Amino acid sequence: MLARRYAEAYFQLAKEAGTVKEWGDELARAVEMLEHPAVAEAMRNPRVSQADRVRLVMDLLDGLDQPVRNLVRLLVERGRSSILGAVLDRYRALADADSGIIRAEVTAAVPVDHNLEEHIADTLGQRLGGRIQTTVRQDPSILGGLIIRIGDRVIDGSLRTRLQQLRAALA
Repeated sequence: MLARRYAEAYFQLAKEAGTVKEWGDELARAVEMLEHPAVAEAMRNPRVSQADRVRLVMDLLDGLDQPVRNLVRLLVERGRSSILGAVLDRYRALADADSGIIRAEVTAAVPVDHNLEEHIADTLGQRLGGRIQTTVRQDPSILGGLIIRIGDRVIDGSLRTRLQQLRAALA
């Protein structure tokens, strides 16, 4: 919930400035820097004072634009730096919705070639009415078919699930 509020405020400012993509890229770089194991450990260490945490983060983010530095500083000062990854995820979802992009995660039992991936994206785009950006991963445990996740929606056409349904119907 907190991450949503920060992401929405940051997104609104980025949209007003006409720099949604750039600010998203900057936020992603900041998250990457703060998730480095040594930095994450220092941020969790109770012996590191709040002022030292802020100084460390501001030094690390030197070279990034002021808006992302301000957001990260605010989160660190309020002891909420751990939600930065969730802020980025929500920001990306807002940016996608604003630009008409729908992200889909496709799981297949076998490797998917580029042509099939494009066909899946085109078919989903026609049915959902938007531009689909797919991420494909392989999971042999589904045996066959596809599992498609779009937000909180799941289309499960896997052979594993169909066999489980058949087993339940016969029991």
